[in-house]
Amino acid sequence: MKKQIQKVAFLIILTIILIANFSTNFLGKKNADIEGKTFETFQNDSEYLVFSEILQDKYKKETNKYGLAEVLDKENIRVDNIWNEIKNYNEEKVIKDYISQFGLQGHIFSFLYNKLHVPFWGLKLICCTALAIVIVAICYYLSKKYNKLMGAIFYIIFLLSPWVVAFARNLYWVEFTWFLPILFGLIISINYSNKKILIPCIFVSILIKCLCGYEYITTIMLATISFFIVDFFMEKEKKKKIDILKTIIIVGICCLLAFGVALCIHAVLRGEGNLLEGIKNIYKEDVLRRTIIVSDKVQFPEVYKKSLDAGIKETVAKYFEWHTDIIIGIKGEYFNLILISSIVIMIYNALKKEKNCYNDITMFIVFFITTLSWYVLGKSHSYIHTTMNYVLWYFGFIQINLYIITKFVCQKIYSIGRHNG
Repeated sequence: MKKQIQKVAFLIILTIILIANFSTNFLGKKNADIEGKTFETFQNDSEYLVFSEILQDKYKKETNKYGLAEVLDKENIRVDNIWNEIKNYNEEKVIKDYISQFGLQGHIFSFLYNKLHVPFWGLKLICCTALAIVIVAICYYLSKKYNKLMGAIFYIIFLLSPWVVAFARNLYWVEFTWFLPILFGLIISINYSNKKILIPCIFVSILIKCLCGYEYITTIMLATISFFIVDFFMEKEKKKKIDILKTIIIVGICCLLAFGVALCIHAVLRGEGNLLEGIKNIYKEDVLRRTIIVSDKVQFPEVYKKSLDAGIKETVAKYFEWHTDIIIGIKGEYFNLILISSIVIMIYNALKKEKNCYNDITMFIVFFITTLSWYVLGKSHSYIHTTMNYVLWYFGFIQINLYIITKFVCQKIYSIGRHNG
């Protein structure tokens, strides 16, 4: 009983530390800039869409079908000081729907602010707290499934990553929705008999994510089944292997269904009640503009030309050149060195037939593909949004690289110490 209380207390402390850093970035003040943006201004342009919805509901303007909006002046240009507009709305301003997604987060945060009177800092604290709880849970279950070192590495990287921290309190991105389905997938992988209970949770969490935005969805879906894939390749017993394969297929279909339901809800709005027209509109206006699918480039403004013309190799190459820290204390310029070091260690361990060497290799490949999926399939989005998309490396890939290196170093130190002893 005493040990259980100590464990719970320890997890609470870890959660509080995350909340504090996600809210204030107190650990990264010296490295606060992310691609030219400070911690306070990072992705303000995206969060603006939520604030505009709050304004619209506060002043009871025409009901917005979508949960996101933009406040425009007479010249159809975004109004800069949205905070001032929320407090002192000028009737001359125009509020326009933002139609690229359903905008569930806008509806929720507007309700909390306007109906329950939760202040802006309280809304941000909700995001930080939810993310902290999800991350601590992921690290806890990683410790149970693999080992405490892996759980610790994941926690430290989430805590010290300038990218994860920068997104944490943003009301548009609601970062916890990225990792929630991954948590459920991880829990299933520890005990596959839990899947009947947790697969509906994955469906709901993917649905919520898609209703808040489709960004990074390929990476999120693949990360959700990533631990199943690793288990499938590591499992030797045929019966268990078949069960894992079934789980991969069922959860994969579940994720696609959740995406499909969200798309249909969104499409009904875009088509003004006509589902097929809405889907056609989303495909022409959004899918062709943001993904790898070849499109009629003439229909889009000149600003999108480079991203539409860019090749996959050119786009992916951008994300191997870092301009920020990987984590506090490790410069981005060391990213490729970390990558090469991990590969060398994995080859060495495989030749030496070290325990769990193939598990590390499989995780390395799976998480690499997981990150790469959005860079490739969402090619046009990734080509433009280098100020955001480095965060995709933190869906397990950077963690597994630093885990492989740290484990190798610890083992060598232990081996030397034991030999000398």
